[in-house]
Amino acid sequence: MKIIDAKGLVAGRLASKVAKELLMGETVSVVNVSDVVVSGTLAYEIKRLNSLKHQKSKTNPEHSPKYPRVPRMLFKRMVRGMLPKKTSRGRDALHRLRAYEGVPVTIDMGKAERPAGLDKKPVKATTLGAVCRAFSWAPQQ
Repeated sequence: MKIIDAKGLVAGRLASKVAKELLMGETVSVVNVSDVVVSGTLAYEIKRLNSLKHQKSKTNPEHSPKYPRVPRMLFKRMVRGMLPKKTSRGRDALHRLRAYEGVPVTIDMGKAERPAGLDKKPVKATTLGAVCRAFSWAPQQ
């Protein structure tokens, strides 16, 4: 089981690295997901997610895409976009992913690793937690 500390890492690069590990059969736990860096200003990310949130299916609005407001679920959604989700291989890979907003007591941070090359922060950046707080997510204390 791999444990990745995501604090300060770029979201898309981390998601692609995690997706590759999952497809190789590894179980991956990602901690501190709310501190993942998303490129773009906070205003831009709010505008982008609002436009995605308002996409509706004309035939049946219940079949519209759903976008979560919780950082760990939003990160899982990012990883899901990089997996072949319609095959059993992709579904099994997604089931092996664990994401946490903080650090749970069951995880030993001594074994946590930070992949190299994923912390190149863009000039305009915000965190996933800040974006989710703008959509009325309140972190649990």
